[in-house]
Amino acid sequence: MKRHPPSPTIASLLTSLGSVPDPRVNRTLLHPLVNVLTMALCAVISGAEGWDDVAAYAALRAAFFATFLEMPNGTPSADTFRRVFEALDPRAFQEAFQRWLEPFLGSLAGQTIAMDGKALRGAIAHAAGHAGAFHLMHVWATEQRLLLAQKAVDGAPGELQAAVELLKLLDIKGATVTADANSCTSEITRTIRQGGGHYVLALKGNRSALHKHVTQLFDEAADDDYRGVATHSAKDEGHGRIEFRMVRALPVDALPPRMKAAWCDLRTVVAIDRVRTVKTTTLERSYYITSHKPDPKLLADKIRRHWSIENQLHHCLDVTFGDDRRRIHDENAAQNFALLARHALSLIKREPTKKSVAMKRRMAAWSHEFLLQVLSCGFAHV
Repeated sequence: MKRHPPSPTIASLLTSLGSVPDPRVNRTLLHPLVNVLTMALCAVISGAEGWDDVAAYAALRAAFFATFLEMPNGTPSADTFRRVFEALDPRAFQEAFQRWLEPFLGSLAGQTIAMDGKALRGAIAHAAGHAGAFHLMHVWATEQRLLLAQKAVDGAPGELQAAVELLKLLDIKGATVTADANSCTSEITRTIRQGGGHYVLALKGNRSALHKHVTQLFDEAADDDYRGVATHSAKDEGHGRIEFRMVRALPVDALPPRMKAAWCDLRTVVAIDRVRTVKTTTLERSYYITSHKPDPKLLADKIRRHWSIENQLHHCLDVTFGDDRRRIHDENAAQNFALLARHALSLIKREPTKKSVAMKRRMAAWSHEFLLQVLSCGFAHV
């Protein structure tokens, strides 16, 4: 099939992926690296879940790829895809995606950036010498529905240092960073504030002294019927569940000065009471600390948005992309394939058709036009 000049989106994708350093020796270069990476991304968007799937997709769609790629030796085998992704530098691969997706983002000021870790339970759990599941730390732009960065970590204890490193690489000025209690540390608050962002961090018993004082503050406020406490309420109904949330925010003036000083620019503590009814009714209280002023409506929105990293990223990766089923016994390959899956999901979610992620993946497999539409979403010039 005759080659044609690629669309601006494909041209920018090829330029970005073409900048990734090739880890192979020259005598093994039967297939250009940009071909391997482009075919793999398109395959994962279209439903591929492993090397055999990727190779089969590339072979079946060879005529399509030949319209914009030079393919002197056809399409790669499953072993070639596997070897390339095992040798590929995950950081360089991630940086290439960040360059390509930069037009999506613009400024993150005013938006919410959620951080959370996820285990890939099947990825390298059975690899020789490796104990347990493989963990990745994710940074997710909630409004953009876009992965900003990821980093492999040594289980949940390694998430803190990874979070600090990733935050220092990103432009978070004016954004609000949210995280669970594992990342509720003074170092995280300092890193976020030095980057010009705000934070809203879950507070649990692992920060026992602060948690005790915050609990006491709200108990005293309750004894006074929350007189003068800034409050916001919200109610959600759907799928047989009713949830009522009461959000209260207190300035930190009453905290001991030494305790307050340990947290960079800590201004407000937050309590959320959630009353859920699903056949039975339950009551749950959660606490948070933040550098924002005591604005319960704003804080309710930021805290609510944090859960999109679970609902829109982690849940979809498990259910639709088979994250926990995937058996890849090499750490580099597991991290690189995971990056493909996460960016594929981001692109699919940004495509405006009102269909499920699973249906969009099938449509991309059936139709080159729809695949190109998914790849183009967010680019103003396409």
